[in-house]
Order: sequence, then C-alpha cells, then structure tokens
Amino acid sequence: MSTDPTGHKHSPLLISTGACAFLWIVARACVQSLTIDESDTFLAYVVRANLSDWEASSNNHVLNSLLMRLFVMVFGASPFTIRLPALIGAAVYITAVYFLVRLITPKLLLQWSLLVCLVASPFVMDYLVAARGYSLALAFLTCAITLAVRNKQRGGSLYRAAALISISAALSVCANFSFAIADVATGLLILIWLWRDAAASRVKTLAAFVLPGLAVGYFFVGPTVLGWPKGQFTWGAQSLLDTGRSLLEASLYDPNPYLLNPRLRHYFVHFGTFLYPLLGAFLIWRAVLLYRARATVRGGALALLAGAALTITLCCHQLLFWFYGILLPLDRTGLYIALFLFLMAGAATAIPLDSLQGRITARAMTGLLGLIACYSIGCSRLTYFKEWKYDADMKKVYSVLAYYNRTYGLQDVSVNWRYVAAINAYRELSGHETLHQIGGAPNKVNEYPAGYQAYVIFYPWDQGFMRREGLKVVYHDKFTDAAVVIRPDLEAQPCTHP
Repeated sequence: MSTDPTGHKHSPLLISTGACAFLWIVARACVQSLTIDESDTFLAYVVRANLSDWEASSNNHVLNSLLMRLFVMVFGASPFTIRLPALIGAAVYITAVYFLVRLITPKLLLQWSLLVCLVASPFVMDYLVAARGYSLALAFLTCAITLAVRNKQRGGSLYRAAALISISAALSVCANFSFAIADVATGLLILIWLWRDAAASRVKTLAAFVLPGLAVGYFFVGPTVLGWPKGQFTWGAQSLLDTGRSLLEASLYDPNPYLLNPRLRHYFVHFGTFLYPLLGAFLIWRAVLLYRARATVRGGALALLAGAALTITLCCHQLLFWFYGILLPLDRTGLYIALFLFLMAGAATAIPLDSLQGRITARAMTGLLGLIACYSIGCSRLTYFKEWKYDADMKKVYSVLAYYNRTYGLQDVSVNWRYVAAINAYRELSGHETLHQIGGAPNKVNEYPAGYQAYVIFYPWDQGFMRREGLKVVYHDKFTDAAVVIRPDLEAQPCTHP
C-alpha cells in the first residue's frame, strides 16, 4: 500500500475495484445496442448539419450533445464514440467517488462498500454507459462535493476551491437540466459550510462561488435557457412515493443468472428487497443517536449536507409540481437521489459514537452497505439497460433488415415506435444500405400501415396484425420480443438496387 503526502494510504482493493468497474462500463459501451433515447440524441444533435446543439429542448443534454458531435467529427461515428462523453463522465465520477470515500472514513470495508454502492448500483451504472448527459451531470455534482470535503479536511485556498466547486456545479447543470435544483441546493449548502472560515473575505468567497459558474453556464447553455419553451418536462412522477418506488425498483433490478447460480439468485431476488428498508431503519436509528450526542459528535457535516441537499431538492420539486404541474423526478431524473442517500448512510456510519447502540448501528450499517454492494455486483449486466431493455437487440434487427436490403432490394420498412430511432441511427452509422429513412411509427396495438414488404413489430402486442396480414417471422428475440416479419413474396423477388 502506497501513501499520499497527507499520510492516507491508497488501497489496491479500492483502486482495482474502481478500475474493474470502469472496464465493465467500457465493455458495455462497446457491446450494447443503441437505444431509442441515445439514437434520438445522435440523430437530432450530432448528425444534423445545422448547429442544433443549443436547441431548447428537454431531450438536449447540451454538454453531452456538444461532446458527442466533437468526438464523432474527430473519430467517426460508432456506438463507442457516441457513448464516449458518458465514459468520460464515468471516469471522472469513479475518480471523485474514490477520493470521497477515503475522505469519509479510513475503514477499508466501509470505503469499499460505499464505493461499490455508488458506482456499481444497477440503477447508477446504466446511466454511466448511456449516451446521455446523466453520467457527466452526476460526475460533476460528485466533484463539487468531493472538493468541498477535501478543502474542509485538508485546507488550501478557499477561493480556488470555491471556483472549482462553482464550475463543477455549472457543468453538472449544462450536462443535464434535471440536476439543476440539486446542483443549486448543493452549491448553496457548500457555500454556507465553507463560509464559516473566518479568515476568508465573505465578498471574495461569494464571488468565487458565483461568477465562475455563471460564466461557464452562460457559455454552454445561456441561449438554451433564455429561449426555453413551456411544456418540455413531460417525463416524471405524480408523487414522491412514485419517485421512491422507481428508484428502488431500478436499484434492485434483475440479478444476473450468468453470475449467480439459481439458488443464490433466488436468495438475491427474495431477500434483496429487505436491504434498503433495513438500511433506512438503521440510518434513522443512528440519526437519533447522533442528535442526542450532538454536543460531542464531530464530523457529521457531510451527512447533514447530503440530507439537507436531498430535502431541499425534493421540496422544491414538490412545490413546482403543486404550482406549475412540473412532474417530480422519476427513475433517471432522480439519479442524484442515490448519490445523496448513499453519502448520508456512509457519512453517518463513519461518525464515531462510543455508546453500545452507536457501535451496533455502525457495524450493522457497514454490513448492510457491504451486502448492497455485493447485491449490486450480482446485478451487473453487459448487454442491456433496464429502462430500454426492448432495444437490446437493435444491432441484430438492423442486420436482418440490411440482409434483406442487399439480397432482395428491401427499402421501405414500417417499424414500431420503440425501434424507429435506433434503426435510423444504425442506418446512418452503416451507410452501406439503401434502406429509406423510417418516418412516423404506429404506437397502437395491431395498427400498422398496409403495403410494406417488412415490418419490425413488438411481438406480444402485434401478433394479431402479423396473422391478419399473413406475414412470415424471420427474426424474433424472446428476450426483447422484437421481431422482423416480412411478406412471403419478398424472398421470391430478385434484388432491384445496384
């Protein structure tokens, strides 16, 4: 084990865990098919010749869109280069988490458990891969928190730290607008926390916290925000209970049968649902103990900051929902909630309490975080996203269409709405076929336009249409239920294009 200048040891276990997590993320970026949201971003903000990267739209994660366009222009278009900004976000995020867990506690087991929970949670890891702005937004928010904790523990220039925190928070907003309230709340709380330094000028500190972030924000998203239209936020929950359910479901989703034997997977599925409620119960118990011992407790600022940031953010979202009808965070738009909750649990566990109950809760929470970490590793997946599982085989679907295009001259295809963007994206990436761009798609069961030689359908819903039209199934994936169906006479006609 090596030692840094402050005397804190770098653990090979933590470093190798972070490296393995990043390699897994890179492998997923290479293997997984493009999904509907990734493809929409690619087609709208990368392929189009006009500068659409500053378009005022909730689908436009501006910083991510700009970086996607840059990498595609430099390295060419491929699923990997499309996801490269997300991979950079993942690398920054894992690095920030590594330093943050070492600042939270010197105990290796708690460090490792917290790192794995923050990085390998199936909910979090999906968005460290997907070609959207969530990875970068989460990374820069974590950087802001890490910089604040480091400054409080190890000192250094407050103005420099404030400027870096301000820039990090602004970049997080530029990467994804759904993080805006969380970023502002976190930045405000960090300002209050660091402002207590009596040696620093309040005016200079405030300027360092505000001006760099405003400059970065205006540079990247100024025109986007100033031209923002109404009615953009259409994805979300109707209640905070729905928000919590979506996060819990995503965090427990689908233990991998290729990693766990059947009996072990059975235990994971049935007992995993108790892990988060138990952690929550012990966290409340420990919070009560810490409050009772508040006169002697030291080191609880991070837990308080994370809890306050989460509370303020959710309250602001609830008020926006009540007064303006803006939907509450749901699934991916509440990604920062996982960060705040794990930081609360980890930081609260690390605070020393000499009482018997204090030792019991610390050991129990460390054990639960370790179990959640193991559960998260058991849910590791390589080929699909939970939210876009139905798009997991789009590469294969496109290869089938490409075969019929080259062999039988197929050019026009009618496609279910789930697959339109991905197939159009693969059409752009390939450039070798003469398939026509797919336009509007049916979103109702069994309703497709007549006259097409081939269709890409959602098999469970569209079997009636397939039978009614006498179509032949040439490809069907039972995992995603995507199917390619053709008219039988297609294979009888010769290729009609060069």
